[in-house]
Amino acid sequence: MRLSAAILAACLALTPAHLRSLREEQWRADLLDGPGMGISTYALLLGAACSSVVSRLHELKQRGGMIMSRIIKGENMKLVLGAVGTAVAMAAVVAVGIQANASTVQDDAYQAKGPVADRPIAGYEGWWNSTHLDGTPAGPAETVAVNTNTGKIVDYSNMAKNAAGQTVSAADATYVVVPDPTWPASSIVIIDTATDKVIEDFPVDEKGRVIYTREDGTTFVG
Repeated sequence: MRLSAAILAACLALTPAHLRSLREEQWRADLLDGPGMGISTYALLLGAACSSVVSRLHELKQRGGMIMSRIIKGENMKLVLGAVGTAVAMAAVVAVGIQANASTVQDDAYQAKGPVADRPIAGYEGWWNSTHLDGTPAGPAETVAVNTNTGKIVDYSNMAKNAAGQTVSAADATYVVVPDPTWPASSIVIIDTATDKVIEDFPVDEKGRVIYTREDGTTFVG
């Protein structure tokens, strides 16, 4: 296994389970396309490592009350210390690996998983399905992502289930979509299921990949 792949695997292992699939899709795409856009593999891996550490610390903070209660009561001390110790150890492994990777000549043929076109879209992430540093939701309690070309739900987020560590997918959504002719074509619209309002939208290509616009007006698929 190449060093880059090993570091990526460590970042994914450190990432909370309910975010792992989405993060893997994003990071593999970044590692595949980033170097061609002038972004070094070192910088991409460093970003992945920071994101995984922050996500894990945030999860530990959310569980802080339960952990502190166990410590105070003296219950499951080994389990608590083991969980924290594992997170710290894995963060150290990732950091050391990145430093080593920075001094290693990169293999131009390295690909995280194959062409972008061959990889399914794992979902979409934004403020609507994120949380603040204090653990409070940044977006609505429940949202669905709808492809305006098909009118189908392609992603689903439920804050309560995410906080409980449950993995959800578009198939879990019970929301009934009513297509609106004013929706932008070839886009994803994020709908707050409690209000039926579109709270975000962004263009995508025929495979559902997000289309980004640079400052000079040119676009690229992410």
